[in-house]
Amino acid sequence: MTAALRAAEVERTLATLFPADVAVAVEPIVPGREASLWPGEARQIAGSVPARVAEFAAGRAAARRALGMLGQPPAAIATDPDRAPIWPPGIGGSIAHNKTLAVAVLRMGAPLGVDIEEDTALESELWPVICTPEDLATLPEVDRGRYVRHVFAAKEAAYKAQFPITASLFGFGTLAIRLNGDSFTARFCHPVAGLGTGHEMHGRIGLAQGLVLTGVAL
Repeated sequence: MTAALRAAEVERTLATLFPADVAVAVEPIVPGREASLWPGEARQIAGSVPARVAEFAAGRAAARRALGMLGQPPAAIATDPDRAPIWPPGIGGSIAHNKTLAVAVLRMGAPLGVDIEEDTALESELWPVICTPEDLATLPEVDRGRYVRHVFAAKEAAYKAQFPITASLFGFGTLAIRLNGDSFTARFCHPVAGLGTGHEMHGRIGLAQGLVLTGVAL
């Protein structure tokens, strides 16, 4: 399967994780896309290794395509000091990538979070880093490392969705994840910038082309 066909399949699956008002775009990460970067973006990535430039450029290309789906003009998408994208006024969005694909989800209004990971098991020494004891207690014994990867992807998407609201950086232990088939719940284990202990966010999980995809729409 070509990179373009793989991206299209992932895009179709990713779109099922979000409401109909969310624009979804997936782009292959390939060398040479740095020419598509806008001047402000290029300055921010200057001096980075080629692999980082390629993934950054693919993410911006996906984001601009998603802007077009919303009827919005193309725009430079810079990053703030915390490396979060700076969206045009009135836009909520999120970008993620793995080694081969970059994904962007955008809509008018409330924040979004997205993540893309290889659907493979994580080493057992990483389980207590990523998972709270509550997380691990809910995961199956069989193929547990793979489900830990799903928890990781869920926490990444939930973190990105909450950041525009709280502007808070925190570690994996702040959120507890309960997986439930093609959905998940992320619960705050302690207060964060006005979101109290027990506050919940809900997200979706999809599998495509050997990848696990997660999305949160607040």
